[in-house]
Amino acid sequence: MDTNTNSKYWEKITAYFSGELNREEQESIEDWAEIQDGKELLNDIKLKMKQVEKAGYMVSDKTDKAWNKLNLRIKLAEKPQISFLSRHRNLIGVAASLILMFSVGYGVYRMVQGTKQMESIHTEMDQKQLVLSDGSEVFLNGNSSLEYPAEFKGASRLVKLVGEAYFNIQPDKNHPFIIETEQARIQVLGTSFNVRSTDSEGDVEILVTSGKVFFQDIENPENLLILEKGDFASLKNKELKYNTLSDVNYLAWQTKMLVFNNTPLSEVVKTLNHAYAVKIDLANEGLGDLHLTSTYDRMNVDALLQAMCLTFHLNQKTDGDRIILYSSTP
Repeated sequence: MDTNTNSKYWEKITAYFSGELNREEQESIEDWAEIQDGKELLNDIKLKMKQVEKAGYMVSDKTDKAWNKLNLRIKLAEKPQISFLSRHRNLIGVAASLILMFSVGYGVYRMVQGTKQMESIHTEMDQKQLVLSDGSEVFLNGNSSLEYPAEFKGASRLVKLVGEAYFNIQPDKNHPFIIETEQARIQVLGTSFNVRSTDSEGDVEILVTSGKVFFQDIENPENLLILEKGDFASLKNKELKYNTLSDVNYLAWQTKMLVFNNTPLSEVVKTLNHAYAVKIDLANEGLGDLHLTSTYDRMNVDALLQAMCLTFHLNQKTDGDRIILYSSTP
């Protein structure tokens, strides 16, 4: 998300308090506050704003300093905004305070969460399913790990993910569910989505299959997206953006529904390794040039490999934890 997008977003927060937004825009801000676990705070601020305006309250030096710091951070510098900022300087101070309160509140929560008894689950060449204490389901792909509390307590539900997992979160509007990876923070109230964070750089991808998800860069919290069903986004090289999902087998590891359309066998093997958390190798590079067109619906990997071997007249053998496909003809 670029600076101009950030500017417009935060401007809408101040405009919300001044009553200058239409109903749809107001609902967007309220959705943001709900995801940030701050809806009650938002309503309280609205009430105080009325008292402020009635009393003709002037902005204090501290509020001026808070606004100046926020102004530098999000770089609001376009000429059309000058009159707006001048007329609503007190409102902007309140918006800055609101943002700071959200951030401080989350920081305190993190310290409290750190004192709780944490458990962890790991996968290597396997996939696991876990039901958390709130009833939320987590499907963990191979070479992944999840750290979570034995029992969720407090204002939010926090877990930490390395690798890839599919989440089916139990709705609880009073206790947002938070997932942290190395670079990203993902927050939801109740929804289903896939998170993939597997490379050494900490890049993250997220695909939402139901509900609404708040996707934020931990290092630069002002970089955020609100994602809905069907949205696919990534945080890569510190850039948070929407993407187009072109891989029809992206969720095959969870659904076990695979579709290949004239796909090189080299790519088929990569997909199967990811979908089943296995290590399949081709005996020689030439086999990778074979092309497969077929659909497999919830087949186990052994049955699927047998079907492939029949199609291409191949054999298979095991070598430790590897499955090697080779030609049955000299």
